[in-house]
Amino acid sequence: MTRTITPDDAHRRLGQHLLAVVREQDDRIPYGRRAPRTLAEMRARLAAAGAIPGEVTA
Repeated sequence: MTRTITPDDAHRRLGQHLLAVVREQDDRIPYGRRAPRTLAEMRARLAAAGAIPGEVTA
């Protein structure tokens, strides 16, 4: 018995594949060289560099 793949199934599978590839590639970038992904990461970097007066690093 053959299962028909719907467009939704194909899109979900493609999304899962792309996410896995992106995560794999991202893991290869050394932490200090990776661009900040979230506002929290950006603020922490700026605070560590002294660019945000009064900001406390975590």
